[in-house]
Amino acid sequence: MKIIVTSPSFGKFNPDIYDELQSEGYEVVKLIPYDRQVMLQEVVDADAIIVGLETMDEEIMATGKQLKIITKHGVGVDNIDLDAAMRCGIAVSNTPGTNNDAVADLAFGLMLSVARSIPDANSNLKEEKWLRYDGNSVWGKTLGIVGLGAIGKGVAKRAKGFSMDVLGYDITEPTQEEVENGINRVSLVELFQQADYISLHVPLNKFTKHMVGKEQFDMMKDSAILINTARGGLIDEEELKYALLNNRIKGCGLDVFDEEPPTNYDLLKLDNLVVTPHMAAYTIEAVQLTSETAANNVRKALKNEGEVNVVN
Repeated sequence: MKIIVTSPSFGKFNPDIYDELQSEGYEVVKLIPYDRQVMLQEVVDADAIIVGLETMDEEIMATGKQLKIITKHGVGVDNIDLDAAMRCGIAVSNTPGTNNDAVADLAFGLMLSVARSIPDANSNLKEEKWLRYDGNSVWGKTLGIVGLGAIGKGVAKRAKGFSMDVLGYDITEPTQEEVENGINRVSLVELFQQADYISLHVPLNKFTKHMVGKEQFDMMKDSAILINTARGGLIDEEELKYALLNNRIKGCGLDVFDEEPPTNYDLLKLDNLVVTPHMAAYTIEAVQLTSETAANNVRKALKNEGEVNVVN
């Protein structure tokens, strides 16, 4: 049976995983760097795909007549056409829980970086400029978390260490874990109006696309700091640029963008924006665990032991 790997991160820190799969009788084809035309050739007789951020659409799925499973090396599956997968009878799975702490760490790191102008202070000092910045406190402030899944709750746990008041919004029912972490459920409007820091942790879909735009920026405090480590499409980047340029909010930290790599350079160059290249999930430990989980998803599906972590 044939497995195509398009994710550059798969096996990056545990390369023996390729040997393990091959020793179990699988043919493993590394399609890195990704080439769509080569994919359309290779997928004809493939049984599984381990995918990163590459787009998996109906043409690829329909060409892969033997495909049983596409597993995401990660959590967000917005690059995979789930409806097409259903029509083609292909299971789509992901690797939940493997990078929760890594993403929560970076979300909080971005919060601190924006609040205290750490990147600018670092750059200036390396250029022999001794410039001190007037920062914003994080201790004791109000944090609003949009999306109370595992990552959102992880950010709340970190906020407890900074004695923050935590507001939360989610479409699901409240859990005991939220109570234990001091999360106070509020409406989305109340969260945007009251929070000093806002961190986004929801999937990207037709309901959440540009969920933060002009209306939401108008609700926020002019001292608010917005953090996004989820998906770039959650924020209307043109409205974000306007809000930052006109001091409608204090600052923003982004790990994700509408287009990746981003081309909105007018936004990227703003002094009150801190950016990282979609790396929140990328710690050695998280990538190792993600690779192991993705491989196990494929093994179980191809051995008919039950597709684990199926999302469609």
